Amino acid sequence: MSSNNSQKELLTLIHDVSSEKSQGERRVVNLKRQIEELESELESVNAELEDAKSLKESTEQELKGYEVELAMNDSSILTLEGRIALLQGEVSTIGSDLEALKNEEGALRDDFIGKMFDLNALIRKFLQSVDSASYEVFSSKAVSENVHTENAHTKQVEEGKEDLEHELAQIISDTKKMERDFLLEQNFHKQEQNEVDGLKHRISLMEAVMEGSKELQAVAIYPHYSFLPYNNHMRVLCYVQSFAWKEGLIWAH
Repeated sequence: MSSNNSQKELLTLIHDVSSEKSQGERRVVNLKRQIEELESELESVNAELEDAKSLKESTEQELKGYEVELAMNDSSILTLEGRIALLQGEVSTIGSDLEALKNEEGALRDDFIGKMFDLNALIRKFLQSVDSASYEVFSSKAVSENVHTENAHTKQVEEGKEDLEHELAQIISDTKKMERDFLLEQNFHKQEQNEVDGLKHRISLMEAVMEGSKELQAVAIYPHYSFLPYNNHMRVLCYVQSFAWKEGLIWAH
């Protein structure tokens, strides 16, 4: 009886050991599978980490490039502001000169009109003198006065006529000169006005380019406020700078 019990206990023990061994083997298999899964996940995480590092480096390089472009844009804006201030000073100076020219033009016009009135008065006086002299000559001949007196008076009239003709010719010459000077002043006035208009147009263009550059720079600094991608804004900014250089509004660096 005792022998049977010992044999049974031994079989039970062997069965338990075999069962534990089988469970241990299953646990080892499960652990190996978990290790393989973790190793695969680790490889995937390492690959993602490498991609993230590469993206970070690329982003840092792009950011450095954008910082350089923004610094150049700041310099361009300062250049534009300086040129605008300079042109505004020139416009102010030319405007003052233009106003002085307008006043001078008005004075020349008034003087020209006055000279024309004086010329008309002299012409009327000259014609009256000629008519009077002719009448006196014919009257003297009619009454048969002294020949010597008649010749002297006629000579005096002729001399007066020559003096008047000389004075008239001088006035006409002075008038033509004044007219030429007036036309020259008028042309110069037009040139000055065109120059002022051109400067105002350039200032308007420069202000528009500067405002556009400032807005694009703000968008470049805060790209999430815009509906366009950041790269597109930088391309637009480069286009604006290229346009400004082509128009001579700013100088290339």
